[in-house]
Amino acid sequence: MSTRKKIPIRVVQPELEEAPPAPVVPVDEAPPPVAEAPPPAPPPPPVSAETPAVEDKALREELEQWKDRALRLEAEMDNFRKRLQRLAEERIAADRERLLRDFLAVADDLARALSADGADAQSLRQGVELTNRSLMHLLNREGVTPIEAEGQPFDPAWHEAVGTVPASQVSAAPDTVVHVVQTGYRIGDRLLRPARVIVAIGE
Repeated sequence: MSTRKKIPIRVVQPELEEAPPAPVVPVDEAPPPVAEAPPPAPPPPPVSAETPAVEDKALREELEQWKDRALRLEAEMDNFRKRLQRLAEERIAADRERLLRDFLAVADDLARALSADGADAQSLRQGVELTNRSLMHLLNREGVTPIEAEGQPFDPAWHEAVGTVPASQVSAAPDTVVHVVQTGYRIGDRLLRPARVIVAIGE
């Protein structure tokens, strides 16, 4: 019987070469950092069947508030309009009373002139002239002035022709007022009453 010998085997490990160092990458050339994804948005609240009913109720309440405001504003405007109308009527009434009181003074002067016993024509004329001066003063104070017509060119804006006469008979130029039948008056630039006149016409 043969005997086996154990022969030791020596295993030589190859020497590992050192790996070259990794190249240094500049910061500017470094790859951008990976951004983290934003957190997911929370899911919308579940829509319940009661939400439309709540919104309708809120809209109705807001509509009722606007209606109430509109009614209140309309009532205030109506009251303001009535107040202005009342003030205007009171102002017109006060001006009418003041003007009539002034005319009463003229009427008193005329009554005194007519009630003089045994007055001759001259005294009566003086009383009437005094009354006329009082009346003209009153009209002038109210802004009323007579329209100058006689000897003036006929102006249909201020004159009303009630008759004509040939220009040769009155020695006047055609379209000239030769006689005033009724005096006209104006208040400022507005016509109060046209002057009724007779106008000369060419033959």
